[in-house]
Amino acid sequence: MGETGKRFHSQRDYDGDRKNQKRRMNDRDERGNDELIVYRILCPDEVIGSVIGKNGKVINSIRQETRAKVKVVDPFPGAKDRVITIYCYVKEKEEVEIDDEFTGKEPLCAAQDALLEVHAAIVNSITALGDSEKKRKDRDECQILVPSSQAANIIGKAGATIKKLRSKTRANIKVTAKDAADPAHSCAMDFDNFVSVSIFNS
Repeated sequence: MGETGKRFHSQRDYDGDRKNQKRRMNDRDERGNDELIVYRILCPDEVIGSVIGKNGKVINSIRQETRAKVKVVDPFPGAKDRVITIYCYVKEKEEVEIDDEFTGKEPLCAAQDALLEVHAAIVNSITALGDSEKKRKDRDECQILVPSSQAANIIGKAGATIKKLRSKTRANIKVTAKDAADPAHSCAMDFDNFVSVSIFNS
């Protein structure tokens, strides 16, 4: 069912949400040796209803088309964004070299395919807000939560990897550590970094 507003929960509910996020990130038991691939993308709270769709139409369509698992995490106090967790299992992970061409590449797995579809739904929903949000339509932005251990691989030694990614994609890529004092960061786990990727529309 589509969501039109926030539901408020006890601290136990929020702790449960965090445990569920951790469980998905560490769970490989039920699929044997299959590798679990997880993405967590942030969606502005004001458009989460449109991204889900009436009676879940939009998000269910993404699930069916990509065969990935897509779950909207309940809101956390003070957070302006909702976490959408996307995951799938793969037999083997395909290695990607940073020097490879990105243009026209097929998604590496169902979860990555769903990530792109969810991001498109977020962008379309923000665009549909109207002229009052025009300043936000001048650029496309994607924010994902990444464990700090993986964020280090994005940055690379002395920032070499992230600089190469910026040059190759012409996107602004920024990695920010969680600020425990910022209520807006309450949607992230303690070990998370925020990875922001944005481009300005011509």
